[in-house]
Amino acid sequence: MAEYVLKNRIELLFGVASFHGTDVAALAQPLAWLHHHHLAPPELRPKALAEGFQSMDLVAPEALDRREAMLAIPPLLKAYLRIGGVIGEGAFVDHAFNTTDVMLVVDTTTMSEKHRRFYDGRTART
Repeated sequence: MAEYVLKNRIELLFGVASFHGTDVAALAQPLAWLHHHHLAPPELRPKALAEGFQSMDLVAPEALDRREAMLAIPPLLKAYLRIGGVIGEGAFVDHAFNTTDVMLVVDTTTMSEKHRRFYDGRTART
C-alpha cells in the first residue's frame, strides 16, 4: 500500500482501526496511550460519533503502563503509528460488531525521511 500511496502522491490516509471487544475498562491502557501520545492535531482531528462515543482519556499520563498499552494495540495500528499516524478524538464502541474503533489519520507529507526512503526504494524496484 505504501508503494501505491507514494507513487500516486496521496497525501492523506484515514480509516478505522479496531480493538476486539467492547469492554472499555480492559482497553483503558491502550486507548489512553493513544489519547496521550498520538492524538491528531486539531485541524486533522475527527471525532467519534456521539451515539457510540467513548472518551479515551481513561488513565492519567503518569499512570500509563507503556508495555501493557503497546501489547494491546493491534499490530497494523502500531505500524501506522510508526510512520506518523495519529488518532481522532474518542473511540467508537460498536456493540453490533463487538469492537472498539479509533479513527486513524496519516498525513503522508509528514512521513519521516527514514520511512519515505524505505518505501521510495521499494517503488523504484518495481
